Amino acid sequence: MDQRLDLTKVSPDGYKAMLGVHAYVQNSGLSLGLLELVKMRASQLNGCAFCIAMHVPLARKHGISDDQLHLLAAWREAPIYNPKERAALAWAEALTQLTGGDVSDEVYAEMRRQFSEKEIGDLSFAVAEINAWNRLMICTRTPPQLGSASA
Repeated sequence: MDQRLDLTKVSPDGYKAMLGVHAYVQNSGLSLGLLELVKMRASQLNGCAFCIAMHVPLARKHGISDDQLHLLAAWREAPIYNPKERAALAWAEALTQLTGGDVSDEVYAEMRRQFSEKEIGDLSFAVAEINAWNRLMICTRTPPQLGSASA
């Protein structure tokens, strides 16, 4: 598939606005490894090859093990994720899918046990950010940058 649009060229102000959200999320104080797990899981659910290829090496750089990466699609059955990671992954899935039109009280209650209100807000921005990037990369058919995404 050929790329349809290069958003950095056709909509540079919109792209810069997205980078502003990214900068906020990255500097929120949340663990960068946790953020990478959340971004990877949302990207898996959305089927965004560009974002998955980008975030695998970043996840490794920020301490996520190969086992965690390989088992991410089945994280509920894999005992290698800690309670914070599990809560964040459930939150990411709930906010990404929104199939019932709401996030369950059970998922929110576990987030409250694991994170402060500000952290929940910041994780919500992280999920919103990656979902937006996923949609932008998919609709523009931006191909994954394999081998060069090891920033």
